[in-house]
Amino acid sequence: MYKKQLFFYFFLVFAAFTIAVSVLQYNRETEHNTEKLNSNLESYTDIVSNYIRQNSIHQKGDYTLLDSVYTILGNENLRVTVIDINGKVLYDSDVQDPSLMENHLERPEIQEAFYSEFGTDIRESATTATPFYYYAKKYPDFYVRTAIDYDMDVKSFLEAEKMFFVFIIILFFIMTLLLVYISGKFGKTLSKLKDFALKAAKDERIDPNMEFPDNELGIISKQIVNIYDNLKKTRDDISMEKEKLIRHLYISREGIAIFSPQKKKILSNSLFIQNINFISDKPSLNPEQVFNIEEFREINSFIEKYLEQEIAFLQTELPAKYFLINKRGKYFSVHVIIFSDKTFEISVNDVTSSEQEKKIKQQLTGNIAHELRTPVSSIKGYLETVTGTKELDSEKKSAFIEKAYKQTLRLSELISDISVLNRIEEGAVTVDNKKIKIKEIVDEITGSLEQKFREKNISVNPQISKKINIEGNYSLIYSVFQNLFENTIVHAGENISAGVKCYFEDENYYYFSYYDTGAGIPEKHIDRVFERFYRVDKGRSRKSGGTGLGLAIIKNAVLFHGGDISVKNRDGGGVEFFFSLRKTAG
Repeated sequence: MYKKQLFFYFFLVFAAFTIAVSVLQYNRETEHNTEKLNSNLESYTDIVSNYIRQNSIHQKGDYTLLDSVYTILGNENLRVTVIDINGKVLYDSDVQDPSLMENHLERPEIQEAFYSEFGTDIRESATTATPFYYYAKKYPDFYVRTAIDYDMDVKSFLEAEKMFFVFIIILFFIMTLLLVYISGKFGKTLSKLKDFALKAAKDERIDPNMEFPDNELGIISKQIVNIYDNLKKTRDDISMEKEKLIRHLYISREGIAIFSPQKKKILSNSLFIQNINFISDKPSLNPEQVFNIEEFREINSFIEKYLEQEIAFLQTELPAKYFLINKRGKYFSVHVIIFSDKTFEISVNDVTSSEQEKKIKQQLTGNIAHELRTPVSSIKGYLETVTGTKELDSEKKSAFIEKAYKQTLRLSELISDISVLNRIEEGAVTVDNKKIKIKEIVDEITGSLEQKFREKNISVNPQISKKINIEGNYSLIYSVFQNLFENTIVHAGENISAGVKCYFEDENYYYFSYYDTGAGIPEKHIDRVFERFYRVDKGRSRKSGGTGLGLAIIKNAVLFHGGDISVKNRDGGGVEFFFSLRKTAG
């Protein structure tokens, strides 16, 4: 379309120029030929006028003498007429009796000659009924008019040269072809630009190697395509990153929402809505509700403060603030960051477990300090007595040293249990999985504790098949069964029985039961026996030598092997533990 328009406009301009040149040239040639004809006719009139003056024909009144001049001029197509000042015809070469001719004063050529140097006219003669080209010139006493037949020869003479117009037509045709070529070449570039623009508007694939003519317009076109290609790649990369961000937000374990400077939601995930609905007294699915929640009033004030500022923020100095909200027994961390374009992000996360864990760790630290303080104080007291009392006999000194030694053993055992427990919970236990035969472990433990069982009259009845084997960490599995038996010895009492058996198995797990018929656990304490340092009877437990970590180690070792553990009091007295162990590692 542009090619056609371009050709049409160029064609009109060139056609107008050609017509103007042709008209101008035609007029110039016609005018030149007319002037040439007038010059010839004027020379005839001057010859006739000179002849009249030289022979005093006008004074004599005998104009028939002009016939000889007419013969001398030798132009048979020439007509000579002499007219007096009043318009009376005095002589006419084509009329025998000029007195019969009408007055010529009103003839156009005579009128024009009266006011100008000469006059011309083309018309049919009233006397001879023949068309003539008339030329009249005024002299002091008369007019001399010459005329020639206005035939094809005269007409051709007065017309412009036809070869010029042939040349103009050929030139016009050549220029038209040239215009078609130029407009086609120019239009081809624009056509490619049009195709590029249409594809770009539809987001279709564009060939970055699209060819353009080797000219300024082609260079500009190539640069436009290259710039667009780079922008498209950048946009695609940004779109991909945005898609990744959105997907990340929806699977993230953080509640996140991003807002415009007008506090309109740009994007958010479901966890954000879930968390603010828990905090709010009026549930809503709209993330913008966060600005109306009473607990977020301080946060809203912080945001307003920076949104009202006109200054821009540096990327390295973006305003941010952290808040902690406690609502209905849960803790939520709220983090706000305001970006340089005044958009901002709010993250709301449930940190109840971490807050509780923090409190538990604080409590645990206190418990550890308390548990360590007892043996350390005892050791310090015994050693101060030994070193500070000079009169102390050797027997008492040995007794105090023996007691200090036992306290160091208890301290070492306590530190060892804490270390093992921490390593299990932090997953730092060396994963050295191997095939473990449960019966061999149980037999080894009961054999090593046989003397202690005898001292308290505890009968042991292990019922473990040789076929029960698992894949796991040997030391941890050993500690599970060892701590169960030792817990019975320390806390269950005397004249009792204990036993362990595998009561069920499935494709993945073995299910074990360990029991004793001792004192059992008071129901108010049974839910807490797996906590570190928790003791049902603290005084009796310390006296009996336990660290308070045995059941915690058992639970974490079972969990480490993918199982679970629970405890209950038996109907007939005593306590029973139920736990599972995965058959294979992982």
